[in-house]
Amino acid sequence: MADSLTFAHVTDIHLTEAGESWGTLDDLAEDLFARVVETFNRMDGLDFVLITGDVVDTASPAEVDRFRELIAPLEVPWHFIPGNHDGFYDPRVPNALPPHEAVSRLDPRLADPPPIPQQARWSRPVAADVQLIGLESRIADDWGGVIDAGQMAWLRAELEAHRGDDLVIVAVHHPLHMLTPLNKEEWWCNFVCSNGPEVEALLDEFPNARLVISGHHHASQIVQRPNGRLHVVTAALSGYPCVYRLIRLTREDGAWYIRVETHSPANEAERRRAYDRLITGKTAQKYNSTDPTAWARFVEGRPEDRFFEGRLG
Repeated sequence: MADSLTFAHVTDIHLTEAGESWGTLDDLAEDLFARVVETFNRMDGLDFVLITGDVVDTASPAEVDRFRELIAPLEVPWHFIPGNHDGFYDPRVPNALPPHEAVSRLDPRLADPPPIPQQARWSRPVAADVQLIGLESRIADDWGGVIDAGQMAWLRAELEAHRGDDLVIVAVHHPLHMLTPLNKEEWWCNFVCSNGPEVEALLDEFPNARLVISGHHHASQIVQRPNGRLHVVTAALSGYPCVYRLIRLTREDGAWYIRVETHSPANEAERRRAYDRLITGKTAQKYNSTDPTAWARFVEGRPEDRFFEGRLG
């Protein structure tokens, strides 16, 4: 039985050849990702890296190949669950790879069965009695997310199979919970999993499902449910505040404790550029047309969204 586990969480890298992306530093995305790979290789005791999607922007062959080149030097195991940008049909990008082709090339482990939306899911042991489940929230031809009926049945079966395990961690691109009341509204609802409450209700039946990790919203937030399950949403690596998470789990006297730290590979000048790019973007205007800096404060999160230490369950 594992007594400790340390992993890094990276999300929404948005490698792009288009010269623009979702309010991110598109020209620095490659460099920032290369820096975190180097950082992870220098870390002692890092067990794995979790990547929760949108590693590329348009899923062009060049973007997909570049991700493979950048991830190749990583010396620890890595796990990937695709996001909406990692292969979806967009008529504005005629050379984009079909979803199943893009995801298969990004992570060949997902090639069989063909990873069409809702099918690129997996369940893997990451330590003794610790299971990591990757849920697949993509919707064909859209940027919203859902866990459909077939995947819900699969998830229930996986949770039942690992009911005897000590800890189950769930990774999914779209957050299961609303980060802001705006997520109830049109357009904003695409930032979260549309049936998140249903997925959470299923997780509630399994007390050992104690940690949910996601991205997509480009915002940092940490929420703990009354039953002790922790939901960690991490902001984009290549967009302000340009961060990744380091998550340490320790088991003491039959209970799991967690420490979540937030780090940035960007220097102050790059973070300032990212900030300026963010507050001049369309999303910032939609969030607060009179004060677009409010969006920057939201995505950076409160102090308790950037650092958390406590018990799971």
